[in-house]
Amino acid sequence: MTQRSPSRRAILGLSGATLAGLAGCLGSLSTDTDEPTDHIDDTDNESDDGSDDEDSTPPEPPDGGAVVFVYDDGPMEDYTQALPAHRRFDAPATVGIVSDWVGRADYQDNGCMDVEHLEELVDAGWEIASHTTEHTTLGTFELLKDAHPDDTRIYPEEIRHGYHRGKTIEIINDEHDFTRTVADYGTDGTGRYVEVDTPIDRRCLAGETIVRYPEEQMRTSLEESKRALEGMGFSVETLLAPYDNFGEYARQFATEHYSGVANARHGERVNAREGFDPYRTRRDYFIEYTDRESVTRDLDEIAETGALGVVGAHTFKEEVTEERIADTLSWVHERDITVLTLREAIERYAR
Repeated sequence: MTQRSPSRRAILGLSGATLAGLAGCLGSLSTDTDEPTDHIDDTDNESDDGSDDEDSTPPEPPDGGAVVFVYDDGPMEDYTQALPAHRRFDAPATVGIVSDWVGRADYQDNGCMDVEHLEELVDAGWEIASHTTEHTTLGTFELLKDAHPDDTRIYPEEIRHGYHRGKTIEIINDEHDFTRTVADYGTDGTGRYVEVDTPIDRRCLAGETIVRYPEEQMRTSLEESKRALEGMGFSVETLLAPYDNFGEYARQFATEHYSGVANARHGERVNAREGFDPYRTRRDYFIEYTDRESVTRDLDEIAETGALGVVGAHTFKEEVTEERIADTLSWVHERDITVLTLREAIERYAR
């Protein structure tokens, strides 16, 4: 499939939607209208002789700071709730798409977006990011309980690997490095466990043993997702890690295929203006698991220091509504903070 034509935002070289000064335009923007007109001088990206200036220096970070909105999983609510809210402010966003879930009908209540929905997001200036092939964790987790020979259940910090029966996991410590196939997961009197297909044949101590996917599986999750989404016609440069699980082990594979990771360090929203590392990006949620006071406090810091904020949401959750998203965008607008995609933020902040 040929590469899809860029949106008008991309044609004009727009690096982000500055929300200041748009209040008078809000009433005319809705989901029923064509893509809003971008407020930019078409001549800005041309040299004096009329040709594109390909050697120009990337733009500086916005003086008033920037925010990236990153939505997880690709549910239909990204299209029916997030997109209308963002259109009110002519603001882009980044969506983390699980390549095997595109068009999936049985996800949550309303299914996942299909290619046509994603095309409309891109035409509105949004970015498509990889969220792996099957929403597989990229994390590395320590055992919380010793595993002994003949055990078929192991008890790691997280049991996300167990969600994918039939996949190979690596169990590794200073003395051992071996693999097993995931059979199941669950909870018993000891705690949450991952069950493997054949018994452990050696002792693995808690706190000294980790569970992770082998290199081949890591590369498959990351590379094949990017390839699949690009095969649908989308340009994919960034990664959103499932379950907010990401660390040094995952970083070595992510750098092979992506220019940055949206949620490499989950739990904080603000990334300092100087020294931004796109493979150690901080992200936290802006509606679920939080409160308005902490969000507005972080927005104040971003506006005052010119920092980069990265915020996320699962739009299928009951509390994540179109109006609640619009509320947050209005707070961003009030502070003259620029809204960027993650790709655009990396271009401007990673120097």
